[in-house]
Amino acid sequence: MTMRSVSCWVLLVLAGFVVPVQAEWIRHTIDQSSRGADGVRVMDINGDGLPDLVTGWEEGGQIRVATHPGTQLSKKAWPAVTVGQVKSPEDAVFVDLDRDGNVDVISCCEGKTRTVFVHWGSQDLSKWQTQSIPATEKVAMWMFAAPMDVDGENGTDLIVAAKGPRAKIGWLKSPRDARNLDDWKWQPLADVGWVMSIETVDMDGDGDLDILYSDRKSKTRGVHWLENETDPEKKDPEEKDTEKKNEPVQAWRRHTVGGTDREVMFLALGDVNQDGLLDIATTVKDGPITWFERVDSSGRKWTLHEVDLPAGTGSGKGIAIADVDLDGKNDLVYTCEHAAKKIGAGWLSAGQSVQNRKWTPTDISGTEHGVKFDLIQMLDLDGDGDLDLVTCEERDNLGLIWYENPTK
Repeated sequence: MTMRSVSCWVLLVLAGFVVPVQAEWIRHTIDQSSRGADGVRVMDINGDGLPDLVTGWEEGGQIRVATHPGTQLSKKAWPAVTVGQVKSPEDAVFVDLDRDGNVDVISCCEGKTRTVFVHWGSQDLSKWQTQSIPATEKVAMWMFAAPMDVDGENGTDLIVAAKGPRAKIGWLKSPRDARNLDDWKWQPLADVGWVMSIETVDMDGDGDLDILYSDRKSKTRGVHWLENETDPEKKDPEEKDTEKKNEPVQAWRRHTVGGTDREVMFLALGDVNQDGLLDIATTVKDGPITWFERVDSSGRKWTLHEVDLPAGTGSGKGIAIADVDLDGKNDLVYTCEHAAKKIGAGWLSAGQSVQNRKWTPTDISGTEHGVKFDLIQMLDLDGDGDLDLVTCEERDNLGLIWYENPTK
């Protein structure tokens, strides 16, 4: 299914607002088979060099994997399979958890389910097995997960975070046998209010992965990162368990990037000002896009900049940093919720100065379809050399969709 959004932009200035008036991106539907598509994550799961996608369908209670059919067929509906049925899924992510060469899926569920699930994959992509991780059952409203080898033992662990009363961000420690889910251990690291994004990235250049996240609610809100301070030489003298006594000691200090005075949504990493350092951009509920300019490699010094969303858009939700028009400069791509009869997706070009508050806007989605758009992936799905926008829309049930970049 395709749909032409009505857009080619002209810039008008009305009452101090930059107003986009039209460009032309085409919407393609990847999967529209369930209800409430909520987030999209990426991995090449079959080794064909093309990106495959996983999505949790919150209202439909399904986790579905869509496999890229090849660039010539990318504008048609993709082959897709339901890998598990769980209630109130908020997030789904690919990972080979048991290291058998077959990609698995982790899903996080909120509502009354409040559990993290593993959907075990096999060589036959039509056969999946769903199991819950006991350490997570009814513990919290789980919102997001990111694979990470935290301790250098037993393969991949999982960084997971929640929302609501007594919510935490922490990690699930993998046992020797990842298939033995009873042996997975929950290790909370910090209090949170409502985590929207998690990125595992070396924030301070010391060679190990830290945990970067955005938290939109309560006294803990803002963009923060947890410093991985694992000391392989230091042991815990108080530990009674002989096996654990020989494990390296880990400590995690929290550093705040910013955004504690606003409701930050999703975040994105990228070099906005192209100075060789990774910056951070976030959308803000009912506010401007913010981007935090990294001052040095330490990850402790940041300068806040604001970029206005154009008039006639919804409230910011998803965000990406990418060179949309292939001019060699990075742009900001956004999606919105509360976008009924408003622009639900667009992009912004800085022009000559990234510190300018009023970037030049271009419409992507138009205003005719879509209410609640979500997480963004910028991928070249049709193989023409420019980056297309992949996202989900939850309320109009557009499903898992992509907008074709007209640059090439």
